[in-house]
Amino acid sequence: MNPIEVGAELSAAAAARQQVPLRGYVIVLTGTVIWALTGVVIKILLTRYGMETMTIAFWRVSIVTAFVFVALLVLDAQQLRIARRDLPLFAFYGLIGVAAHQIVWITSVQYNGAAVATVIIYTSPAIVAIFAWRWMRETIDRTKLAALALTIFGIVLVARAYDPAQIQLNEIGLAAGIGSAFTFATYSLVGRIATRTYTAWTSLFYAFLFGTVFLLPVSLLVHSFVPNNLPLDGWTTLVFLALVPTLGGFGAYTVGLSHLPASVASILAAFEPVTTAIVAYFVFGETLDALQLTGAAMILASVVLLRPKS
Repeated sequence: MNPIEVGAELSAAAAARQQVPLRGYVIVLTGTVIWALTGVVIKILLTRYGMETMTIAFWRVSIVTAFVFVALLVLDAQQLRIARRDLPLFAFYGLIGVAAHQIVWITSVQYNGAAVATVIIYTSPAIVAIFAWRWMRETIDRTKLAALALTIFGIVLVARAYDPAQIQLNEIGLAAGIGSAFTFATYSLVGRIATRTYTAWTSLFYAFLFGTVFLLPVSLLVHSFVPNNLPLDGWTTLVFLALVPTLGGFGAYTVGLSHLPASVASILAAFEPVTTAIVAYFVFGETLDALQLTGAAMILASVVLLRPKS
């Protein structure tokens, strides 16, 4: 076989490795639809029940951890076993991808406003693409670059970050916003590494377990760490937040990472603000203006660009 044929074969193999599997594509998009409920449910807990944001963060992570532990223990206890050498990987996964992400994301929303915070966090696909290209041998082709550009510009329009009234940047907010992008990128990158060795549910369990451990001391500083005055329907709402949008969204995304390149999964995840806007329309009657609809169309176009080719 001559060098040209060898090169063609290697290129074909590389292309096959980067191809988007249909299963992973559907799973991640399904996860974004489930994730869309997060903002709506958190808004209910904040406004109707007066819960602290950090209290919500701790309980949603800890409830997911407990539920997945029991589920794995009953269904397949073997999935709870990991090699001792991988404990630092999962500790890093939980510390940065779960615990730190919760803290900086909440801080970003508080200081920057929801619109700007959303725009900043969804620059994470660019971070993932660069790191995955450099250290995980994922390609950056023209299709992926086009999808990335459409996603970022679309997020700007959907979040109305073009409106000066939405911009409240300061040093703390900017640092938290950048931190939220890097911590979410960390969840994608480390999740891709972890799911090469372990199942998605094992990876998710240990990420959330260490996330719970690291969030506990922070949450103890919050006055209403245990929401004693929360009525039964409030607890039901909190459990729903943990087991449906949190477990369902992160679970689907983590499963998707076992099938897709991290860079592709992270771009597809940016479809979540569009589905959130749709849910908010039906639940709260919130509407999108023409520019926001244009942004939604751009994000949808990026999803179409990344569709499976076979």
